[in-house]
Amino acid sequence: MRTPRILVPAIAAAALVTVLAGCSTAEGGKSITTPSASASKPAVLPDADVRVPEAKETAKCIDGAAIVDQSGTEVTLEGACAKVTVSGNDSIVHLGDVDELIVESAISRITVGTAKTVTLSGNANDVLFTGDKPVKITDEGTGNVVQPKGK
Repeated sequence: MRTPRILVPAIAAAALVTVLAGCSTAEGGKSITTPSASASKPAVLPDADVRVPEAKETAKCIDGAAIVDQSGTEVTLEGACAKVTVSGNDSIVHLGDVDELIVESAISRITVGTAKTVTLSGNANDVLFTGDKPVKITDEGTGNVVQPKGK
């Protein structure tokens, strides 16, 4: 007769644990927020809040093209360049005027003088322009922002 007394509370406890497991948070107590379809545009951090990498490099425009593939680095390309591809992740990139800017990176902040076209295929990038707004912006990624610097 003792078995049913122990079995019923054990089954009830197992059921309670199963139900409450769906209410727990993920990743060590941090809740995960999933954006809804009506979520607002991602915000650009002010310059003072942006982490600046210690590593610094200079890129070069060769025959009208430059590739910035350094990750975790602050990269500067002096002067104008017809085509610039940014593929390094988690970087800060300073550019002059470009005709075509291609952003394949993730979590990068790119400041450009003017760009005629901007194509983004990476995610969570900020493209800030100091000159005229790009004529054409194609964003195939998620969480990207293209806007005037200082806005």
